[in-house]
Amino acid sequence: MIATPDRTPVPREFFDRPALEVAPDLLGRLLVRSTPDGPITLRLTEVEAYDGPNDPDSHASRGRTARNDVMSGPPGHVYIYVTYGMSGRSA
Repeated sequence: MIATPDRTPVPREFFDRPALEVAPDLLGRLLVRSTPDGPITLRLTEVEAYDGPNDPDSHASRGRTARNDVMSGPPGHVYIYVTYGMSGRSA
């Protein structure tokens, strides 16, 4: 669930607009995940947005695939990919 700083859930309609408009509006919002051990909450301090088929850096730029299908679906879903080999350490 994405929520405002007061933890009010954001309605799905919030996401029903271009990604380049949604992205800056996500900054500072809370992402809340319910788990058996209790909620996990984090504040979004960085986001990335791509203009789908119009953006050569987007995974959707070469067309719809099983991997990126969620990017063409209804608003309010997340496309997550993992970058392997990134340790976060500098040499």
